[in-house]
Amino acid sequence: MVGRPPGGPPTVRLLVTGPSGMLGSYLVPELLNDGHQVTALVHRTPLKQDGIAVVQGDVTLPWFGMKSPLPQVDAIVHCAGAVSFRDRPDLHLNNVVGVEYASMLSVDLHVPLFHISTAYVCGDAKGVCDPNYFHESLKFRNAYEKSKFQAECIIRGKPGVEYMIIRPSILVGDSKIVGIPPMSGLYVALRACYLGKRWLERKAGLPPIEPHIRLPGDPEATLNMIPVDIAARQIADLVKANARGAYYVTNETPPLVKDIATAASRALGARIEMVPDFAPNPAERLVLRLMRDVAPYMAGEPVFDNSATWPFTSARCYGLSLDFIEATTRVFLGER
Repeated sequence: MVGRPPGGPPTVRLLVTGPSGMLGSYLVPELLNDGHQVTALVHRTPLKQDGIAVVQGDVTLPWFGMKSPLPQVDAIVHCAGAVSFRDRPDLHLNNVVGVEYASMLSVDLHVPLFHISTAYVCGDAKGVCDPNYFHESLKFRNAYEKSKFQAECIIRGKPGVEYMIIRPSILVGDSKIVGIPPMSGLYVALRACYLGKRWLERKAGLPPIEPHIRLPGDPEATLNMIPVDIAARQIADLVKANARGAYYVTNETPPLVKDIATAASRALGARIEMVPDFAPNPAERLVLRLMRDVAPYMAGEPVFDNSATWPFTSARCYGLSLDFIEATTRVFLGER
């Protein structure tokens, strides 16, 4: 069984790590709106949020390096983590060592651990993946996916840990198109196209032009993206349910790669085309260097079976419009 229905009293006193991150900054207000008492663990980034307690700490240290007494809590919501596709020391420290200490703290305090993982922890798997799809022979596209897999191994293998693993897909801008979208893989790729376009304009000494930029990928593949506010609402609902197991937080009808390219073309003033195989020109080589870490996601992905999440939330995500992708891209690039 993927999880169990909610039972017993709701969780009300929460220790939240990563409260100022791109997901945590949306999740904390949702948790407060649900009536939870939130204690936020902050490292370097000050937190400006009314109605919460704040403790200083570091997830890469035992007991999170907390120097002040921790208020009594009923659960840990572990959002803290590093987002990097490269194998850097801080990636392992935050995403693997940090989860080891989160699991230890969960056992020491006798409280459940709600861990934010990623849908792409399934690596290069094909077909339909249920939330508990987990196999050590998986191949990963980057160090980030591998670190999240290692983190799940720790949680699943730690004696005495009661846990919920939450696997969101790629986070994109607020569904209401407010604020700056998160620095996710989508916007990294589109920024690379934008820089390639600017390079062409400067190289040719021309005013703004509409270049043809080819990118490697399957135009009929999907890319599972979910607005950060909807993801936060789904996660808050899962926390409120206080279930156990693993759950996807994903888009039920993710956009096609070719439709993303169409929306990006409108935002960037370029003609972006997804092509499975081609010989890149100089501008395209620049773009490919800048987006080499995210390019593999344009070639296809599994289907994330999020049906286990449905009983706990009404905050569903069905597709993303071309207008939304275009508008959030413009905001990300500093345009209005």
